[in-house]
Amino acid sequence: MKTFLMSLKSVIYRRKQYLSLMLVCLFGVGISLFCLFLIDGMLGALEYKAKIYYGGDLQFIGGSPGLTMTNQKDVIEKLQEVFPKDTIISYRMDLDADYSAFYFEGTGVRQRVIKGVDFDKEKDLFSSWNFVAGNADNIKGTNGVLLSEPIAKMLEVQVGDSITFLYKIPWNGQINTQELVVSGIFRDSSLFGMYTSYMDMDLLNKVSRMPADCCNRIVLFFPDGSPSEKQIVAWQHELEQRFQMYELTDNKQKFYDKLGSLPMPTYALIKLSANLQDVQILIDAMKLIAAFIIIMLVVIIVAGVSSTFRVIVMKRINEIGIYKAIGMKRRKITGMLLAETSLLVFAGCLAGFILSLILTFIAGFVNLSFIPAFDIFLTNGVLKAKISLLYFAVVSAAVIVTTMLAVLFAIRKSVRITPCEALAATE
Repeated sequence: MKTFLMSLKSVIYRRKQYLSLMLVCLFGVGISLFCLFLIDGMLGALEYKAKIYYGGDLQFIGGSPGLTMTNQKDVIEKLQEVFPKDTIISYRMDLDADYSAFYFEGTGVRQRVIKGVDFDKEKDLFSSWNFVAGNADNIKGTNGVLLSEPIAKMLEVQVGDSITFLYKIPWNGQINTQELVVSGIFRDSSLFGMYTSYMDMDLLNKVSRMPADCCNRIVLFFPDGSPSEKQIVAWQHELEQRFQMYELTDNKQKFYDKLGSLPMPTYALIKLSANLQDVQILIDAMKLIAAFIIIMLVVIIVAGVSSTFRVIVMKRINEIGIYKAIGMKRRKITGMLLAETSLLVFAGCLAGFILSLILTFIAGFVNLSFIPAFDIFLTNGVLKAKISLLYFAVVSAAVIVTTMLAVLFAIRKSVRITPCEALAATE
């Protein structure tokens, strides 16, 4: 306790000398945490948009080479035996539209994907959407449709307007039309949502001339949070007792490529990460960039603090000689100097954490939706950082430990000097 108090008094007395040392920690840790919080938030926004697009955390697909299932009720009953009771299990019809478009007052816009949804079962998922206007309430059994904000702007439509849905059936070339009413306009990214629309599944099956009880994927959403890899593996084993299952894979294209040669019906449990293979390179690149920035900042912090403290210790060589002359042991002097370093670095890390909070707060007011394709990482048009005390603890621990090890060499070299040599030394 006495050693700590001596260190605290020394830090206060030499606060001007130590100010630059603490500022290095402040800015280094602050920028490191800001990058971590920001990238974590960006990846969280990406994952959330992917959940909306793919219908949840897991997809259950297969049954036939065309992925169509007409026995989804029996399949869902078996799935309910495996997954927790609060799991939202629904079915969807995803049509990769070779030719489909919306028309309004002479203006037409092509679509990429049309998704038929059971809006009642997926009510919780749609209630958390970022709607610019309208919502997804009471669409089931109606001709309502959800459009992305860019598509609504192209068509110049608002909620309540009637549009014409044109769909060309792939196998016979027949063109069907259906009047739809815009029920909601949502803000989404160009990757997942710009050319994607959502309507009642029964209506979509009717327009596309599919059987009324047909779907091509069953989606599973976990309201309490995404499942772990271990849980998914356990569920896969249980599903293998009830279905002919394809092995778990991180690349769903492998299942698509083998589907025609597999015994029918064969099903696959597709993780959200397997659906994100197209953007996985981007995700990995972001993580590598964050890791590189943090490592470089930690190196700068350690180099700056250790070199500055080494100079300070050399200037205090007379003081160290006095301590030794009055009988203070090397271990105690070393402990006192290390305590000073730890106080300074910890204060710098704490101040850096506060700085990172300020930067994340400011970032939340900068609308970046004007950047092409960047909306995939945005929440309501802005960067929403994800604050984590774990990141603060890990970064602070890394900085403190590495800095202490770096300055220990300079301290040990200084305390080995004899009292006479120390007192005779000039600063």
